[in-house]
Amino acid sequence: MQTDIRSQVKAAILVTMAEAETAGLCPVTAARAAYPGTPGMVLGECLADLQASQEEAWWQRVERTIDVELIRNAVAIAQA
Repeated sequence: MQTDIRSQVKAAILVTMAEAETAGLCPVTAARAAYPGTPGMVLGECLADLQASQEEAWWQRVERTIDVELIRNAVAIAQA
C-alpha cells in the first residue's frame, strides 16, 4: 500500500515530467535534475504513469471521435 507521502512525491515528479515533455525536453532528465538522488525505478514508475495517462487521454479522444461519427451517421440515416 502506498503512503500519502509517496503519492505526493510521485505527483510532484509527474508534474515535472509532464512540463518537461511539453517543453520538448526529456522527462526523466528533467526529473533527475529537479529531484537528484531519486532512484531510477521511481523515475521509471513515474514515467510509466505519465505515459499511461497520455494513452488514456488518447483513447478518450478516439472514443469521442467515434461517438461523434456514430451520432452523425445516425442523424443522417434518420433524416434520409
